[in-house]
Order: sequence, then structure tokens, then C-alpha cells
Amino acid sequence: PTYIPATRITPPANPPSNNATPQRPAPDHTENDDNDYDSDDATTLGSLEFSLLYEQENHALHCCIIKAKGLKPMDSNGLADPYVKLHLLPGASKSNKLRTKTLKNTLNPLWNETLIYHGITDDEMQRKTLRLSVSDEDKFGHNEFIGETRVALKKVKFDQKKNFNVCLERVIPVKKAVGGSIRGMALYEDDEGEDSEERGRILISLTYNSQQSRLVVGVVRCAHLAAMDSNGYSDPFVKMCVLLSSAFI
Repeated sequence: PTYIPATRITPPANPPSNNATPQRPAPDHTENDDNDYDSDDATTLGSLEFSLLYEQENHALHCCIIKAKGLKPMDSNGLADPYVKLHLLPGASKSNKLRTKTLKNTLNPLWNETLIYHGITDDEMQRKTLRLSVSDEDKFGHNEFIGETRVALKKVKFDQKKNFNVCLERVIPVKKAVGGSIRGMALYEDDEGEDSEERGRILISLTYNSQQSRLVVGVVRCAHLAAMDSNGYSDPFVKMCVLLSSAFI
């Protein structure tokens, strides 16, 4: 099915209920989910609270991003400008990716924002995974990744809201080939085999000239990039930045 870009809904935090038939439980019934993660990152990356509700009749997945707590400081003022990005896996289409608004200068953001995936089938609810990543927005540089969590949608019962309060996890950013040279970038860890997704590979060269104190970066080529446009292709470019003392320059 073709996904329609999300409808953004601000407070109230609870997603709207659909008219339920007598044979189905009421959509406002909630089921709490304990923290599925046991990670040392919890004290440094923070936690994310959200709820999921799948309306079977409307084939709509309501993702209510409630709040985050104790996020890792990313800016020089000791705060962050966080937002949450959603991504249905597997899948590379832009319609699979939704995001919240950005909240400025806070480590404990309160969004109460609902994003909706339309056209989700029962079968997809059994085999797809929802990735929720928290990042820090930087108007003058590169948005910085803070942490992520994933939910197998088969955990969500039809027409029952399920609450989550989980610790954010780190992601493995690169894969290394034999010999130690970086061959490509994988944006998602291999959690459960079929849920993993590689976004493509990039071949670069690095040369440092000590006499001129110059680093020459050669972008050679990319291969197997994910299709981002409706025609099955992409219009790619490469953006580079240097990380110096926890700041991008």
C-alpha cells in the first residue's frame, strides 16, 4: 500500500478514538509496557515516553510522542534542541518517515504530539518495526543523533493503546571491511535480521599532507543507495563535517 504523509496533531496527547464495532475492544483501552531495555546508556542518553494505537478499521497507526527525560546535552549551553523522527522498517520511502516539531533549549522536552501512518495493513503490523530516533537540531550545522529505540509492531494489539517508556540506545554508525578501511555506512543496527536495513555504501579516500597541514577527502562513488524519489531513483549529494571537541566545524 502507498503511505500518505502524516497528519500532525498537537494536544491532547491521547490519539483520537475510532468508532469501534461491538465485537472489538474500545480503542481507549491502554496496555502499559515496561522498559524492554536494560542499558547503561540510560544515564547519558535519556529516555523516551510514547504510545502506539493501531485502529484496525481505518488501517491507521497513531504514534503519540509524549516526552523525553534526561537527554544528553548536545549544545555549548548544556542543553539541546531535540526532535523525534519515526521510520517504519523495512522501507526507504520518504512516506515511511515522520518527525515531530523541534523544542528549543531543553533536556526534558514535552511534545504531546501525535503522528499518524495511514494505510497500514494487519499483515504489516505483524512484520514491520517502528524506529524512533531522537536528534538535536542545528540550524548552522549537522543535526546530531542522540539515541534511538525500536518497537516490533506485532507487540501492539489491535485497537488497544500501548504505552512505552524506554531508554534510548546507541546505534552502530559504520561497518568496516577487512583491513580496516571504511567501506560503507549502515544507519540501522542488525537487531532481528530481517528488520535491518542498509542505506547504501560510499567509497572515499583520505590523504593528510603534513607539510601543508591539509586533509584531502576524495569522494569516489556510492553504490546501492536507497531509492528516495517516486521514480525509484535519488538525487544524491555528499555532505562532510569535522568533529572537534564534541562540536561540528
